Amino acid sequence: MSGEVVERSRAGGGGTDRRGPRGRAPERGRDKLAQALLAGALGVFIAAGISACNTNPHAADVPPPSTAEQPAGNGGSPSPDDTSATGQHHTGKKSGIQLPNTIQVLYSTTPAFQDLTHHVVLWNASQAYKAQYAAAYQPASAATADLKRYWSGDGYTQAHAWAQLWIDTKKQPVGQAVLSSVSVESLTPEHATVGFCEDLAGVVRGDVATHTPGKPLQEHGTLGNRIEYSMVPTGSKGQWQVNSETTTKASPLCPAPTEKKRKR
Repeated sequence: MSGEVVERSRAGGGGTDRRGPRGRAPERGRDKLAQALLAGALGVFIAAGISACNTNPHAADVPPPSTAEQPAGNGGSPSPDDTSATGQHHTGKKSGIQLPNTIQVLYSTTPAFQDLTHHVVLWNASQAYKAQYAAAYQPASAATADLKRYWSGDGYTQAHAWAQLWIDTKKQPVGQAVLSSVSVESLTPEHATVGFCEDLAGVVRGDVATHTPGKPLQEHGTLGNRIEYSMVPTGSKGQWQVNSETTTKASPLCPAPTEKKRKR
């Protein structure tokens, strides 16, 4: 069985084949959303003060390389387009983009890197992926500073459209996206390709108005998507951008987590 190759067409908030969108919600509403969706649907009790980042059963995130610029807080200095999403928790300053408690990007195993250049590329790929979710949590516009920082060209158009769809349809991606088989597939001074598997069975479409969970973006036990980032350096030290993304839906390279465990 071969996967269907598409450009930027993962299941999304509006039930379409694009990654769904997210809408405006006041701070109190977002707190309720975190409680109702994560406590009720996913079993994570944020309202009780148990932070989702303290109950992570998966591997550690990609650590920041020493040469990468490391914006703190929500991933960079605020801009007119880049308002902070509510529901975030902080334990002092952290490197990279910090997502709201209602959505997590986790790894089945911490991605390995061969050298500093590989590390830099993987770090930027990780931040680019998170930037989309952070953008989807904005009140009106997905054109955040971080999205512009980590995406360019056709890639930016794809990522912005995905995040804006969540906003326009007043949905939120809620839960845990789990990435695996992360690798730098090719690397030259002018271009890099990063591939990884994406399991979205733990992510549901949260309704901003009713604070109730919708359908998951992927059925449990099914093949995940294989994502491929085309990346180029910006000219700034330690900074790469995704200029194109290709998705192979239901890829045989991305078996469900339970199937992976049986094969070990």
